[in-house]
Amino acid sequence: MGFAVTMINKSAVLFTIIFTLLTACEPVSQSSIEHQEPQSAQASRTLLTRGVYGDLTLDVYQLERQEQAQFLRDLFEGLVGLDPTGQVIPALAESWHTEDYQQWRFTLREGLSWSNGTPLVAQDFVQSWQQLARSETALKQYLALMNINNAQAVIAGHLPVQQLGVVAIDERILQLTLDKPTPYLVKMLSNVALFPHYQGQLKEGEFVSNGAYQLLSQQDNVIHLGKNPYYWNEKAVAFKQVDYHKINATQDITTLDLVEEPRQPVANLQYFDRLCTYYYEFNFRHPLLAQQRIRNGLTSLLALTHIEGLPATLRVHRDFLPQNLQQQFMDHWQGNSVEQLLSQQGISERNPLTLRLTYDTESIHPLIAEQLIRMWSQSDMIRIKPEPVTWQQLQQKRNQGDFDLIRSGWCADYNDPMAFFSLLYSHSPDNKMGYQNAQFDKFLEQALLAQQENVKALYVQLENLVQEDKVVLPLFQYRYPVYFSPSIAGYQQDNPTGVIYSKDLFRRVISRSTLK
Repeated sequence: MGFAVTMINKSAVLFTIIFTLLTACEPVSQSSIEHQEPQSAQASRTLLTRGVYGDLTLDVYQLERQEQAQFLRDLFEGLVGLDPTGQVIPALAESWHTEDYQQWRFTLREGLSWSNGTPLVAQDFVQSWQQLARSETALKQYLALMNINNAQAVIAGHLPVQQLGVVAIDERILQLTLDKPTPYLVKMLSNVALFPHYQGQLKEGEFVSNGAYQLLSQQDNVIHLGKNPYYWNEKAVAFKQVDYHKINATQDITTLDLVEEPRQPVANLQYFDRLCTYYYEFNFRHPLLAQQRIRNGLTSLLALTHIEGLPATLRVHRDFLPQNLQQQFMDHWQGNSVEQLLSQQGISERNPLTLRLTYDTESIHPLIAEQLIRMWSQSDMIRIKPEPVTWQQLQQKRNQGDFDLIRSGWCADYNDPMAFFSLLYSHSPDNKMGYQNAQFDKFLEQALLAQQENVKALYVQLENLVQEDKVVLPLFQYRYPVYFSPSIAGYQQDNPTGVIYSKDLFRRVISRSTLK
């Protein structure tokens, strides 16, 4: 089985991957792990083995899967990284400063180097991001999502790349100028899109990186990475070598240390909540769906825990925000009966509420839609007409506003509630529902200008409005399965980002009695 790896002279970018649905197994108990390791296991402490199902790439512009992104995170590092819980921590930048959330200065660590010993400086970021802006990949839009000044005009070719709001003040100071205040900017900077890439002359066959590991060699279906001696935090990296094995769907993965999204049932799976929610959108242009009582009535009729046939990668979740982004506990108790809520809007058995439910026919979506329709059909005051379509038709209908209720969902690119709240802003191009609430817009705009210590209170106000208004019909939160050998530690299950750095992992050993 061959293992194709694309060799290039650049690294590039990636948006957050939306993950597929898989089967479930019970996770291993961490209480079975011992802290002492016998001498016979010492050799295995130096090697970590990761399994992947597809070809890897060194060309970040070609990224298509999460496992490819994890591979590049071992090789490269950006201004910031994530700790095992998914929180932002300093990486190449040791500190940053802003007074207005619009102009930011990042100070790089002293003495940074590429894997060939060449100094890594702020200008490397400037050139890398300029190359991204003028590349052919759609991933360059991440610069505009970050609100980098002139990003959209540079991407469109209306301005030269030199006018992108990224400047090296000196070798260690990188200045970012944004076109509007963005207090959550730092949380966006761990994205693979923003890794720097080597700007110097390369020798034939040479690949230069800057992360915890460097590329060593490839042998058939195994790619070998070795610890980068020039990495700034090299002493904290436990494994001296990481091997990526290309595997097939029927292969026994228990001989490996880590496999994401296993394609066969296996014990010791860990499930990570994702920054992804599964919901239906209401069309606020519909005269009845524009009424909060109607939306509340439709929501109240759903007993989500009774939905059958769900994969383990979906769990019932009644909120627009993923659980880890919620600012407070939300009470979903409804005080009014459904009939009362509907009748207040002139709905009756003779004049039922008739709506289309639009959903795509792939994967689990038809099964979920059928059960939702069955629950709503328990009321003689509601008539739901199924409208199954292809995924392409679903997107077209959503963009055109041709729906009553439509299957939707969102995965955030960064670990902050604003990644979800911004979808509901009345001026957002992603707001296809037609939701408009002046108070919501006001709180959101205030959150973009508020000092960090005041942002949470504004997020609570926004969260309350979304819940009270029943802006969307939330159903599930996505989960992400990962197989870990029981001896692997260094990860945290409350990490919602899907990022698992090899540099954070280390090996323990489980007792023989536990394995029996």
